[in-house]
Amino acid sequence: MAGARVGAGAMLGKGVFVGARASVGARTRVQNGVSLFDGVELEEDVFVGPHAVFTNVKVPRAFESRKAELATTRVLRGATIGAGAVVVCERTIGEFAFIGAGAVVTKDVQPHALVMGNPATRVGWVSRAGRRLPGARIAACPETGERYLIEEGTCRLLAEGEAPTDTRPVKLQDLAAETAHFQAPLRKAFERVTKSASYVLGEEVSRLEVELAARIGVPHAIGVSSGTDALLLALMTLGIGPGDEVITSPLSFFATAAVIARVGAKPVFADVEAVSCNLDPMAVELAITPRTKAIMPVHLFGRPVDLRIFELAKTHGIAVVEDAAQAICAKTPSGAVGALGTMGCFSFFPTKNLGALGDGGLLTMSDPEMAQRARMLRVQGAKQKYNHLLIGGNFRLDALQAAFLSAKLPEIERLNERRRANAAAYEHGFRELVAAGKLRTPGLVEGHVYHQYVVHTPARVELAKRLAARGIETGIYYPSALHLQPALAALGHCEGAFPIAEAACREGLALPVHPWLDGGQRERVVEAVVDAMR
Repeated sequence: MAGARVGAGAMLGKGVFVGARASVGARTRVQNGVSLFDGVELEEDVFVGPHAVFTNVKVPRAFESRKAELATTRVLRGATIGAGAVVVCERTIGEFAFIGAGAVVTKDVQPHALVMGNPATRVGWVSRAGRRLPGARIAACPETGERYLIEEGTCRLLAEGEAPTDTRPVKLQDLAAETAHFQAPLRKAFERVTKSASYVLGEEVSRLEVELAARIGVPHAIGVSSGTDALLLALMTLGIGPGDEVITSPLSFFATAAVIARVGAKPVFADVEAVSCNLDPMAVELAITPRTKAIMPVHLFGRPVDLRIFELAKTHGIAVVEDAAQAICAKTPSGAVGALGTMGCFSFFPTKNLGALGDGGLLTMSDPEMAQRARMLRVQGAKQKYNHLLIGGNFRLDALQAAFLSAKLPEIERLNERRRANAAAYEHGFRELVAAGKLRTPGLVEGHVYHQYVVHTPARVELAKRLAARGIETGIYYPSALHLQPALAALGHCEGAFPIAEAACREGLALPVHPWLDGGQRERVVEAVVDAMR
């Protein structure tokens, strides 16, 4: 159209319309069937796929003239608009951004961003050549070798020889990064559940139960409201109560012991091993009495417990309730955790290796009669609605949380492998400190899923301060052993009763090991620890 600005070397396909107040930059290519109405500005080297749509009025009406309300849409240098994409007016598409085919863009798009979907969301970054960049802070284009800095939600090309200082905080957990990674499948899960209008138990929970049962290797998996409720439901299913004893670890989250007390039984602690921080089988054997009804070993930090505990239980005819809250998909030569004992209990708290967007848990078992009893207890002891055969509780898993977990589950092994890679990098970086006796590390253990990577040093307080000064978060798991908690004072334990667990509480420091760490962040952690411990 007369008045339109079309730059040198631009190519317009069949049926392309260019309005009088639209512009097409040099060397830009517009494919067939695209209309560039007034207000659309394409800079140089832009690619627009066939039948892409650009609007230019926010609220168009056939019976209203709104030419005075024309809004400008700008597509900056080097950007790509995929076939059939829709760009809502008054938006800016950043330089070298890539809009996937069929995407609906309702917000500004940052330079080098790769966006897809309806509404369009960022799923990655691309180079000037349009190649997807790997997920690292400093990422190289696989085609050109150009290096890009990706941080704080931006991407830019690095100058030759430029080595930017990394000042990002290194978080102990990074739920924001995890949620961003899973945003598209989480959104689909949310829409699926809200469309079904079924929010408690139902098909989503049943589907998750089947998926997890197959992955863990058990016939029965029962979705519940939290990891704590999974432990409680396990004890209730076994009929454990007043006069009974349950042997467990003094080094765990409070719920491990609290659920034993809640059913009226007595928590009996046995000390842990110094290296694994898991229950010591010899200490467990010494703690068994005629009143012992169960052993509750904790696969602490994602490390499977010593299998001799299960042999002990079998010898004495004692049930084993695995506290596998931190150990989803951890494995042993005898199978996955959660399939080793009488029952397995998992937590889906958001920070877990498989985390919900709220609370959730799972109870696993092989015995069909126990599974039937547990399912009844989960819903107030009812087998049929309003017909209550047992005194149970409200331990139901929400459908939304089940759907979110199903969305994340396909990547659990890959993300656990990232945790193992981070742990391996730490083990290599700390090897001289370990050899000098300045630091104890968890080591590289087959089947470990490294929910936490906890080092031990008498200089924990100073180490934590020095890491904090360099922007590195740490955590303490746990500040106090369970036998010294005020709520359990009636058990009569004093300081020194379980010295190895108490030492772990004094000396243990968790370092960031989550799967969203990049190589640069890992190197910063290693460097900071080594500097602090010299």
